[in-house]
Amino acid sequence: MDKLKQFIDQHIGEFREEALPEGHLERFGKKLPPSPAKKRKLLIGVCSFAAAATLALLLWVRPSFVMDDSGETVCESAQEIREVRLYYQMRIDEVIAQMQTIYKEKKAPGTADLWQETNRVLSETERFESDILPKLPCSNDGLYAMNQHYSNSLESLTIMLQQMERVTNEYTNYK
Repeated sequence: MDKLKQFIDQHIGEFREEALPEGHLERFGKKLPPSPAKKRKLLIGVCSFAAAATLALLLWVRPSFVMDDSGETVCESAQEIREVRLYYQMRIDEVIAQMQTIYKEKKAPGTADLWQETNRVLSETERFESDILPKLPCSNDGLYAMNQHYSNSLESLTIMLQQMERVTNEYTNYK
């Protein structure tokens, strides 16, 4: 490296007088690392493409709405939502009927507390139906959230029914 530097220093005049070959800027530009401006342009291009793709996907996936008989717009999942709600309501009513029968007929200690908790679960279900259910998205996500709520409520009521049956049987056998 020192010999090269020495050679250049000795013949500096020749290097200054001689014209550079055509295209030398492009050749050396290719060898240099990319400038921040080029990186920024590339990043902006990639980000804008990603944003456009995301927007297109959101517009394509959005829930579609249809008109019902009354002329109101309803989402396509509305029928399925009504069916799921009816299914769970029938199952909950069935469990409640069994609990009412046990509570009214046998009056075992502890059944009043279980009946009170049952009413609390029912009031939470009514609150869900009046406040939360109308705000859920008309999509599979909304249907999933509704299904989870009703499933958990039904499971809680079933557990309380089993407890009520167990308490009543123990009370009857104890007498």
